[in-house]
Amino acid sequence: MAPLFLHAPLGTNKESILAEVAKNCSAWLPSSVCVFRFVKVSQACSLGDVLRSICEQIAVIYNLPKGWQQKESIKEVIMRLPSEQTLVILVSGIDEVGSHDDAQGVDWIPDALPPNVKVVMTVERDSSCMAELQNRFTDSSCFYAIPSITPEIAERMFSDLLKANCRTLADNQRDFIYSAVRKCSVPLHVELLANLACDWTSDVSADEIAHSLGTTVDEQIERIFEKLQNIFKGKIFSQVMGYLLCARHGISYSELLDTLSCDDGFLDDLSETFHLKPVRRCPPIVWIQLFHKLRPYLYSYKPNGTVLINFEQTSIITKANAKFMADSHGQQFHKSLFDFYDGRWANEKKKPHSSAAEGIDIQHDRHVISQPVKYSCAVYNCRKLTEQTLHAAHLPLAERKENFLFNLDWLSAKVEGTDVYQVIHDVLMALTEEADDADLQLLLEVLRLSSAALEDDPSQLYVQFSIRLKIIMSESADQYPCMKKLYDKCTDDSLDYFEPSSYECLQRPRTTDNDVDVTNTIITKLFRLKGSNTYMVSLLYERGEIKVWDIHTQTVTRTLRGLNCPLDTRFIDDLKGVVLCNRELKIYNLDTGEMEVKIKGIMNQRMPYYELHDQNHVVALSRNRMYIYIIQISTGDTLSTFKAGEDRFLNSLAVSSNGHFLVCGDETQKPTPLLVWDLNNRKLIYDLRINNHEFQTKMLTVSSDGHFVVCACKEVISDDAINNVVIYDLTTGTVFKKWKPGFNTTAIAISSEDDWVTTALDNGNILLWDLTTGTCKFILKGHKSSIDKLIASTDGSRLLSFDSTGFDRSLRLWDLNTGACLASLTFDDPFSNCQLSPDGSTVVLALPGWENILTLHLRKATPSVSAHAYGDEERAGNVYTVDE
Repeated sequence: MAPLFLHAPLGTNKESILAEVAKNCSAWLPSSVCVFRFVKVSQACSLGDVLRSICEQIAVIYNLPKGWQQKESIKEVIMRLPSEQTLVILVSGIDEVGSHDDAQGVDWIPDALPPNVKVVMTVERDSSCMAELQNRFTDSSCFYAIPSITPEIAERMFSDLLKANCRTLADNQRDFIYSAVRKCSVPLHVELLANLACDWTSDVSADEIAHSLGTTVDEQIERIFEKLQNIFKGKIFSQVMGYLLCARHGISYSELLDTLSCDDGFLDDLSETFHLKPVRRCPPIVWIQLFHKLRPYLYSYKPNGTVLINFEQTSIITKANAKFMADSHGQQFHKSLFDFYDGRWANEKKKPHSSAAEGIDIQHDRHVISQPVKYSCAVYNCRKLTEQTLHAAHLPLAERKENFLFNLDWLSAKVEGTDVYQVIHDVLMALTEEADDADLQLLLEVLRLSSAALEDDPSQLYVQFSIRLKIIMSESADQYPCMKKLYDKCTDDSLDYFEPSSYECLQRPRTTDNDVDVTNTIITKLFRLKGSNTYMVSLLYERGEIKVWDIHTQTVTRTLRGLNCPLDTRFIDDLKGVVLCNRELKIYNLDTGEMEVKIKGIMNQRMPYYELHDQNHVVALSRNRMYIYIIQISTGDTLSTFKAGEDRFLNSLAVSSNGHFLVCGDETQKPTPLLVWDLNNRKLIYDLRINNHEFQTKMLTVSSDGHFVVCACKEVISDDAINNVVIYDLTTGTVFKKWKPGFNTTAIAISSEDDWVTTALDNGNILLWDLTTGTCKFILKGHKSSIDKLIASTDGSRLLSFDSTGFDRSLRLWDLNTGACLASLTFDDPFSNCQLSPDGSTVVLALPGWENILTLHLRKATPSVSAHAYGDEERAGNVYTVDE
């Protein structure tokens, strides 16, 4: 099965055909999902943007990790989709590609489609894109010619447009129109005729009518331009058209007035045409009159809070560019706009003007608004960042590279104020002049590799560049002098961000993908040791191994092999742990490599929950989930048994760090309760319930001192109800606080010693609550999707946040005293596991396909390194095969 291409002449309104397909898609294919996109010839939206947008929506539809499609073409993305659901992709105007688009040609279109994917696209019949498609797809069934509308339908369409504008025509005027419609019944031609006729009066002459009508779309556009030029003589109309056409994303009313006010040729013609005294500021009434005439051909939209206007029809833009932007006119328009965005005549700077009458240069304040990169309110000037590099083409390339493309301050501002793809567009423009420029090629590659990370978090520009360029700058910096200067600024000692232990953690430019199998998870879990900021423990499930790591040197100090599928562990001390091997609990000495005790009994396969009561006892959920066992560590025997009640099944287990309280969720009774046991006295003390609510015990945590238990709960009134956070005071068994943040909570962490609770929400925000007052102290913003893991340092000053499912591949380290994000890093592929050192100075990760751990630390911080060896120093590096 191949894509279907709908083709028709320019101005046929092919978009309406696809809109009708999208409208009926769910009726024709009930189980389908439709993705509908337009490609505009306007530089506001490129084909590359559209393809990225399609891939992002596909990721949302199929619940795929963010940015997963960045390393693959859309062809590969489509072929990898699950087959359970039908996907319909509609793209209108694939031929409308700008000259500097980052997606060119038709190579991105799949040759064949899987059975569950349908792709329909529109293309202009006489375009070069259509010719390429016909050469590539030889089967005629891939193409469908949209039939032309009949003259009768075109006449009805014209009548409907007149009626919508509350206008009527005299019989002789209607005859002229219908004659033109019969010669060309293309919808755009009919629309242009209707807009023209709306301005006629009853006494307009037949000659004037005949002269204003064209027999083709191009001819009709030309007649409209002629009419407007006759009304607004000299440079008035042509200058306004030039500035409208030059702007990348359109232009605002105030920007146009400011630019025209600095155009002396325009102002001189304005004074002469309307017999005004010489003015050096464009009167607003002039633009109001022009806008009234141009309104039918313009559209407005509001990006970043600024209303911009631009031409709506591709045909008008093409014809206008040929007429008003030819020769050196276009360069002059770009230069004037560059001066405006550069603030050349702002801040009361007077622009000279030659006075022919007086024979001298007179300076006037044009009252032009200033254009800083960032306003005083710390808001970026998106208009300057978007437009200025486009209008800098008159500058030598070397000057543009120095001031913009390799200027770190400009790059950082543009990535944060607009997006990384606009920077890519600027580099592509420069490469059209110097295609072999090694610096530009390297910059483009690094930006593309980092695009997913920078789209989510623009502040990562420094860390992404420093990691990806580290090796190539150390090996061949002399080949890239501009990139070397940029790299040196990115790695300045004043900057603080994550420094990795290995620079292979992100894909490097000038290389293919690393030879790492990202589907192979080697290190499955990481655990920190309470008494050490130097050592951590990893579990390797498939290999049946436990390793003790020195996280500062990334070396293994102990290895235990021969374990039966190690899944989890709880540490009795830094040398001994209770390890869940398959469904059995075993006590291992990691220093000597010995299994000391095998605890009797089998754990539940789906919920093998257990925790430490103290250094001598383990609390474990029974195999049938109806009992809680307290087990002697030294012998493996069960000392006590708790039973929740007849036919009551427990679904969670949490123990306070001091070992005093045990909290379990009960999934049997409705509404679901929380059961609290006093472990010291071996008795149930609370059966906590809230009417019409059920506890979501996957988000259950107990403060280390046993004072509070925190859990998410949800009203049972509907499946889509938003959950809340409830805190119980275990000294009284009553609700201490209840928070309703307005979004679903996805993760919870608590520190009663520091009087805070953090909750992660499904909108990506993290809330830091004051446990004493119940108020929200900080809203930590940065994640673009929900996260499910919050790990705090032992002193409660720092917090690590990430998504263990890999949907969001970024991690963030927060300062909970100030609410600031200390550092963040987004990886090319999801990481397997992540852990924070007890002092919060080092982040340790397990990456898919990696034998070694990866550590991250802040460049300005000095990690705490223990002077003590792990266990017996003479056993360092030992590898044990465990005898079970």
